Amino acid sequence: MNKLIKKFIFYELLILALIVIMTFIYSIRNFDNYEDNLIDNNAYIVNSIIEKYPELQDDIVRAIMDSDKEVDKTVLEKYGLTKEILDFNSFHASFKSKVIRTNIIIITLSMTMLIVSFVIFYYNEQRKIKSISKYMGEILNDNYALNIRDYGNGYVSDLKNDIYKVTVKLKEQSDLSIKDKKNLEETLSDISHQLRTPLTSMYVINDLLKTDVDDKTRKEFLQKNYVQLKRIEWLVTSLLKISRLDSGAVRLDIKKIKVIDIINRAIETLKIPMELKNIDLLIECTDNIKILADLSWTAEALLNIIKNAMEHSEKNSTIRIEVIDNPIYTEIKIIDTGEGIKEEDIGHLFERFYKVNSSKESIGIGLNMAKKIVDLEKGDISVNSKIGKGTTFFVKFYKNVI
Repeated sequence: MNKLIKKFIFYELLILALIVIMTFIYSIRNFDNYEDNLIDNNAYIVNSIIEKYPELQDDIVRAIMDSDKEVDKTVLEKYGLTKEILDFNSFHASFKSKVIRTNIIIITLSMTMLIVSFVIFYYNEQRKIKSISKYMGEILNDNYALNIRDYGNGYVSDLKNDIYKVTVKLKEQSDLSIKDKKNLEETLSDISHQLRTPLTSMYVINDLLKTDVDDKTRKEFLQKNYVQLKRIEWLVTSLLKISRLDSGAVRLDIKKIKVIDIINRAIETLKIPMELKNIDLLIECTDNIKILADLSWTAEALLNIIKNAMEHSEKNSTIRIEVIDNPIYTEIKIIDTGEGIKEEDIGHLFERFYKVNSSKESIGIGLNMAKKIVDLEKGDISVNSKIGKGTTFFVKFYKNVI
């Protein structure tokens, strides 16, 4: 049996027991009042006699106290007070019967009211349970629009509120799943598009290599194929890293690290490309500045930002890295003197596969990855740019946050 129903029955029986006890007390009080009335009546009669015959007081009191003495009713009958009129035993029995009937009526009405209240209670509980069952059926059919919240008291109300909380969680998970599927479709579409360009170029070069070409042209074509292969490798590697970040599979190894060590690790693979474009890299960072971060992933983030600056800088230009440290945060500024970014593009800069200039070789996922990494480390990335003047990326790592 339902615990709530057991509890309700217990309280019903308790109330019934209290009613019976109160009815019993009521009966006793009625009998007491009845006896008091008899005593008052006798006292009135005795006092009336004593007023006329005071010398009979002792005899009258003894007569009243002698309950075994035969009562002579002839005097009363002389004045018309016959047995039929003054039958106290009959009156007592009638009074007793009336009290008993009253008690039975009270108890019967009480039991009826309790039974009716129980039936109403049981019906309401069953109705609530049916509504919960119907609600669960709707949830199984992926209908999360219904609201089952109940502001009442009791186990059923608590259950309905808990089910509603679970429904909200399920809806959030469902929405997230739909969003993830949509993102996956878009990502696969973008990957397909990004891979199609270098693959098409490689097919064309491969067809040209099948023809009779001289050694110089062959080496040139092979070099172009190599560049396209490196581009595919970069794309696949970057997408795998982003997938790990999106899935939450990345576990950061947070330590106190020198910022200069992170920068040196980030620029290690960019030294040769920078030399080929004759780009000077200036670093302004003292050796004692440290941040709480993951060395590998933070270097990956800076690598992508510096690489973006390099790709959008002209030959014989300069990229400057400045580090500012204060009690609240450590800021790394990457400053280039490239063509700059339009204001309408800045808001989309960290979106996946978004490219500011389609003529560049950038794939459009580096800045997206950088933001994901810095966000994971509770940091911030912001951009300031002017057309024809250059672009500055601000990377902030807050102290005592991680």
